[in-house]
Amino acid sequence: MAVNGTLSVIRFSGYGLVAVTGAVFSYYALQNHALDRMEGHEDFWGYLSYLGFAVTAFGACGLALVAGAGGVVAAFADVTLLFAIAFVAFAMREVYYNSALAPPESERDVSLARLRRIEFGFVVVIGVEWLVVLLLGQSAVVAVVKGVGALAFAAYGVAFSERLESLAHGTALDTLRRHLLLVLVCATGIAVGDLASLVGPATVADPLTYVFLVLLGGLLVPPTIRLQQSVAGLS
Repeated sequence: MAVNGTLSVIRFSGYGLVAVTGAVFSYYALQNHALDRMEGHEDFWGYLSYLGFAVTAFGACGLALVAGAGGVVAAFADVTLLFAIAFVAFAMREVYYNSALAPPESERDVSLARLRRIEFGFVVVIGVEWLVVLLLGQSAVVAVVKGVGALAFAAYGVAFSERLESLAHGTALDTLRRHLLLVLVCATGIAVGDLASLVGPATVADPLTYVFLVLLGGLLVPPTIRLQQSVAGLS
């Protein structure tokens, strides 16, 4: 009982921290979106704003789950977390394709506009996954779909992050990139928690998920500070 009570406190604190830091992150991302007039930055700030909204919603759903909410809220928590992972990946891609590292438009196998449409299709898949969760409940199949989807989005984001490293090394953008990469890792760790519980004991998988949850809330603070500094520089 004492262990369960401790884990409940950790879950509540973690979700609360994620909700608060996500809301502040959203605010400063929106401020950057409104103030930054550089061409090509609009979509980047837009994706970061969506990331903040998704994380905030995930934290709020988590608090409701700790309070005893049911399957609908759990499904919504899952889908908002997958949205968050996807939006980090899309933000990394946006920066890459607006950098000097990106190949010219004429040499690309897939245009940026088409790639965005494909990514939108991925987002639709997330929505379908949410409907599946609502219909099937938190089954093993759903855990696999969620875990594999999270890993796929994370790999997509990491690929673009690594491409950006040589270009942005030592800059403010590189610092923000590294912070967002840590956020991506923690969010993915939470998403694959149910998948890990299928191959290992829940007594190990659940606490590990809660560790990633608390880390996610804490690791949102540094990029939020960077966004705040960016707003101060643009004002």
